[in-house]
Amino acid sequence: MTDESTTGAAASAGRYPVRRERNLRIPMPDGATLAADLIVPDAPGRYPVVMEYLPYRKNDTTWQGYYGHRYFAERGYAAIRVDVRGTGDSDGLALDEYSHQEQRDGVAAIAWLAEQPWASGTVGMFGTSYGGFNSLQVAMHRPPELKAICPMYFTDNRYTDDCHYKGGTLQMLYDVGTYGLSMVGRNMLPPRPDLVGERWGEIWEEHLRNEPWLLRWLAHPTLDDQWRQGSLCENYGAIECATYLIGGWRDGYTNCNLRTFANLECPKKVMIGPWLHVQPHVGRPGPRIDHFREMVRFYDFWLKGIDNGIMDEPPIAIYVQGYDRPDANRSLTTGYWRYESAWPPARGRDETLFLGQDRLDASGPSDEATVTELEYHPAVGTAFGMFSAGSPLVLPADQRTEEAYSTVHTGPVLTEPLEILGRPRLTLWVDSDAEVITFAARLCDIAPDGSSALVTKGVLNATHRDSHSDPSPLIPGELVELVIDLDATSWRFEPGHRVRLSVSNADFPNSWPSPALATSRLHLGGKRPSRLILPVVPEPPEPLPTPDFAPSPFPIEDEPAAEPRPWRVTRDLTRGRTELTIEGSGISQPDSGYVLESSSLATASVDERNPAHAWMRGHQVDRYRWPGQTIEQVRRGQITSTETAFNVTLHVEITVDDLPHFERRWVASFPRRLL
Repeated sequence: MTDESTTGAAASAGRYPVRRERNLRIPMPDGATLAADLIVPDAPGRYPVVMEYLPYRKNDTTWQGYYGHRYFAERGYAAIRVDVRGTGDSDGLALDEYSHQEQRDGVAAIAWLAEQPWASGTVGMFGTSYGGFNSLQVAMHRPPELKAICPMYFTDNRYTDDCHYKGGTLQMLYDVGTYGLSMVGRNMLPPRPDLVGERWGEIWEEHLRNEPWLLRWLAHPTLDDQWRQGSLCENYGAIECATYLIGGWRDGYTNCNLRTFANLECPKKVMIGPWLHVQPHVGRPGPRIDHFREMVRFYDFWLKGIDNGIMDEPPIAIYVQGYDRPDANRSLTTGYWRYESAWPPARGRDETLFLGQDRLDASGPSDEATVTELEYHPAVGTAFGMFSAGSPLVLPADQRTEEAYSTVHTGPVLTEPLEILGRPRLTLWVDSDAEVITFAARLCDIAPDGSSALVTKGVLNATHRDSHSDPSPLIPGELVELVIDLDATSWRFEPGHRVRLSVSNADFPNSWPSPALATSRLHLGGKRPSRLILPVVPEPPEPLPTPDFAPSPFPIEDEPAAEPRPWRVTRDLTRGRTELTIEGSGISQPDSGYVLESSSLATASVDERNPAHAWMRGHQVDRYRWPGQTIEQVRRGQITSTETAFNVTLHVEITVDDLPHFERRWVASFPRRLL
């Protein structure tokens, strides 16, 4: 079908009208087929193919959600969205995210697409989050037809920088309460009956045999082959096709962008803006840009052979962030765009700030060794903001509420600007009463009025101080060195502001709380000084060029004011329990007569007096109102912890027209392996 509203505008601008073909079946070598939707120029010809490859049910995506595919098709590309095996309308089972089978299927799909009568023979991949991950993973197999990829919001290391484990800590709110639970049920939903026809029941029965990915993730709490497969960091040289990396400083996937760029050996570019986990043309916080324009320029060069100069431009484009008054729902970020020609930049230098009692000192460590005590408060972290890989989109609030339960080290008032680019690194000399405990470090920009804006943070489970594969408990009272890499950022501290580092033992509710209350001691000065290293970039000797990005066609100021989704923190002073609740609901109409209603509720809870006893609960509902049929799925999940175990209960219930159709539960326990 053709979207008439875009056809006329495209024709008047000298662009192609487009048409959509539904539910193409792409054959796999084992006889299974993958389902795909194609948006292609409605004109004779053969076009390069750009493929997006996701488990998120193409038929649940609205026409607005296909904006990027239409954008590509209007400019002479065949844009295709493919359902991963075992999801959406595709055959088979979805064994795990980013499985070997998924990657092999991607290679086979590319070969088939390149041979179609509307295809020119060259193929690109693109995708946000999951599609960014598997763009890299498929490219590692080097399919000959794949010439260029544009992964956005991805990671190159599935253990250290995905949403499951962070710094050796189990992710709590996002992975368990939202995404992880979501995929338990969504992988069991039916295909669209009007699109798959007589195979509807057969495909759905296959999907109902999908097992929860979440249980597999919990069974692998350390770095092992579960996480190494599909991690580009295991072999950066595997990718030979041209690669354009796109990231956001406030996204959950920040560390991969510059690191991946530095290690890739193929033709490459990278762009990093101020965004959370939202595509840049509708990104928050802004400013927004038309990133699809840059992707088309990249594809034009590598898939069409048009020498448009994009590869002559500096390869690194970054948005330099500045201070804004802390606001969890802020729409814009102060700052500016700038090119860099290399990573790391030649003018960059490390600046060491030594931790003292209540201060940061650039002049050197104190000759006198001192100790500052840190009491573990399990509920610290609720103002940090959410790990950004999904909704709700929450920016960090004022950090002074967190600093009250942290050690705080503040530098002098700056007399000149201080700009950093990269990953700050904190070295702590500590001893603790606990065998298992987490350290969270926050770097903040302190304004003249005292407000504390989070620049970046880092988290480390101290049992992972030497190895993510083979952690070891602390020996109470024994002095150890911890190295905490804070997340990558770009930030300019202005004159009159101060740099602050604070250290706590919790990142609740992003990280699961450590099990035992304890006092730790930070050792400052003397022969073992704790210190912070900032990746400073001085002003260049000559002004650097500025990217010529086109503004987004969807300005933030044109959006109607929307009620923000809640980020509700409650603290029961008599019971000593802190809870954080998020919730949301929505309704969409992917096609005329096809309505999807959804709702979700998730609560993380920790006992401040006995943090071994924490829990995470989620409740989610998807209701599909199709012509003549209503299918509802309710999924619930809970993980509770004790001193020695994580206990998991998952439940999925499906009704068809209010009649019971399917019900299943899973109950499992996992040893608490130094978490």
